[in-house]
Amino acid sequence: MSRRQADKHAKMTTDLAADISQKTSGFIQSSNHRDLLDIVDSLRSHGVSHYIDLPQIIVCGSQSSGKSSTLESISGIAFPTAEGLCTRFATELVLRRGDKPEIKVHIQPGSNRTKKEREHLLAFSGKTRDHDDFPKIIEAAKEAMGLTGSEGAKIFSMDVLRIESTSPTAPNLTLVDLPGLFGAADKNQSDDDAALVEELVTSYMKQRRSIILAVIAADNPFANQPVTRFARNIDPSGTRTLGLITKPDKIDIGSESESYYLELAQNLNVKLNLGWHVLRNRSHATAKDSIRERDEREVEFFANSVWAALDESQLGVETLRTRLRQILWKQIQTGLPSVKVEVQAGIADCRSKLAQLGKARSTQREKHTYLQRISSRLAKLSRAAIDGVYADPFFESFPGQQDAFERRLRAHVQKILDRYAEKMRVDGHALEVVEDEELPTRTIARRYMMRCDYLALVKELMVECRGRELPGTFNPLVVGDLFCRQCKPWGLITQNLVEEIHEAAASNFNKIVSEICDENTRSRLMKGHIQPALHLLRQDLKDKVDELLKPHSSIHPITYNDYLTETVQQIQTERHDRNFDDISFAMCQYTSGTAPALPVSVALSQLLNALKKGTRPDVEKDTASLAADVAEAYYQVALKKFTDDISVDAIEACLIQRLPEVFCPDVIWDLSQEDVERLGSEDDNTVKERNEVTKKLGVLEAGLKDLDAFTARSAIRAVAYDES
Repeated sequence: MSRRQADKHAKMTTDLAADISQKTSGFIQSSNHRDLLDIVDSLRSHGVSHYIDLPQIIVCGSQSSGKSSTLESISGIAFPTAEGLCTRFATELVLRRGDKPEIKVHIQPGSNRTKKEREHLLAFSGKTRDHDDFPKIIEAAKEAMGLTGSEGAKIFSMDVLRIESTSPTAPNLTLVDLPGLFGAADKNQSDDDAALVEELVTSYMKQRRSIILAVIAADNPFANQPVTRFARNIDPSGTRTLGLITKPDKIDIGSESESYYLELAQNLNVKLNLGWHVLRNRSHATAKDSIRERDEREVEFFANSVWAALDESQLGVETLRTRLRQILWKQIQTGLPSVKVEVQAGIADCRSKLAQLGKARSTQREKHTYLQRISSRLAKLSRAAIDGVYADPFFESFPGQQDAFERRLRAHVQKILDRYAEKMRVDGHALEVVEDEELPTRTIARRYMMRCDYLALVKELMVECRGRELPGTFNPLVVGDLFCRQCKPWGLITQNLVEEIHEAAASNFNKIVSEICDENTRSRLMKGHIQPALHLLRQDLKDKVDELLKPHSSIHPITYNDYLTETVQQIQTERHDRNFDDISFAMCQYTSGTAPALPVSVALSQLLNALKKGTRPDVEKDTASLAADVAEAYYQVALKKFTDDISVDAIEACLIQRLPEVFCPDVIWDLSQEDVERLGSEDDNTVKERNEVTKKLGVLEAGLKDLDAFTARSAIRAVAYDES
């Protein structure tokens, strides 16, 4: 699938999903949104969250900030807190309303796990209907992750513990609890562990669809709790951060701390779009309270404290559940269409990558077939590139792509040749001859010469080249000598052109090969075959350039182009006219750029005598002038012809048009078995990458099936809702 097709498909998907969301939102909200939560949970269970950011609520905070107690209050599940068992890894808490209470526990292996470890962790499963057994399941999961046992056991894990809890009173809600942040190391956790936890927490925060539930303990100075600093850095506008203040009963009544945290909760200090919430959890003294007793204590506390100044929707666990459900619902509803778009784009990228990597190849035939496919594709794309036919997706240009122009080799070459022609026109002549009345365009004195001085040089050269010509004439070889001196820069300018064109061709090949095969094969093909072949073409091109340059430096000037005599005539006519005008204007006492202020009386005889004297022939000077003019005219004729010859006979014939032959199918058939083995074999990285891309493709395709099924169900519900 091309990028343009993918973008079009993505837009259609977005529009469809948005339309379905609009039609179904009223119906779903009026009943329940369990299906919407379930689809995101299903995507996460498939592992889609490894590749696509999913809508979620993440619970972040420092160690001992009350995160575990908060989860217990929300879920009704007693999390073990004695040793912080549930803070050693990310915990995904899936709460669903159902007829029968049940808890299921699974482990989602981290990306750093080996295949064997993944299989072991995926096989772990815990299930119970008795909440008293839950701590035992957690301990077993911790042991499976390698977090218990010997002194060398890990302290933190990148695995995710998934807890699915169903009960008649459970809210339909999904939360991700993250390990607690800490700054100081002790015997149980090191500075490296602190860095690992910080990296894990901030990585979740940076996911743009994550709602950050930042837990702040009121019995700890705000400045000592880094979670809000991370949240402000990652979400500076506070659009997806909800602040949660815990332990409000642990601060002294009437103290400055109480006033500070009350102001914070009123959104007057650190302002968050989602606002703040206050929660009073169980303490050590009330640890054995039932859920009902816990809720009653909380209601009583808020009713008889300064916190009563807050809106009721900001206080207590029941309103917190409602706020979290509403926030998550909105986040999923707005984010799900773009999730589907990203899943589809990821699938397209995976398929493109697998096509690039090719099938697994171990036999000689498989390697030969792989190289044959590469050569066919390479020959086709290189031919399209030099013909200027940019219909293939390889040549597509879209915002953010930096190398689209370099992929279009014909356009690139044309631009280089345009610059070359301009460079030759401006800097191709070694010396700028400036008419005595004009100013030079070049600023370096040694690169220009006034015409009077130049004619003196020509006269000297006429003496050096004297042959059998009669006095008052010049040897034609003088023109050749003057021309050879002027065209000396051609060689360097043209050699630079050769290198630039060769670099453009090599870059184009590198981009094509990178597109159609894996990195290992690309490196081998470029180093082992394509670059040597291009080097030979460059040498042929250099030889052709030398061949085209040689006549201009070793053979007397030859041309049958009428442009030569026309140019000489034009040069001399313009100079004669300028001289005639200068004499006339001088006699009339004004310059060519001004008119006389008053009528001027000029004797006709004086004007005629001045014109006769000023235009009287000087054989020696006129002969030198004619030689210089003929050399200049011939230079212009030769320059145009040489520029075209270099572009057509050298660049095109010796390099550009031969590019499709560099690695064409005929070349593949002539490869030896050793060459096929060397070029077509795949390394361990290729095998690993293919496996990873195949795994990712399977995950995304499974996720897309769930999304399609959900979209279809939503559409049916929308129709039923409209009909009702």
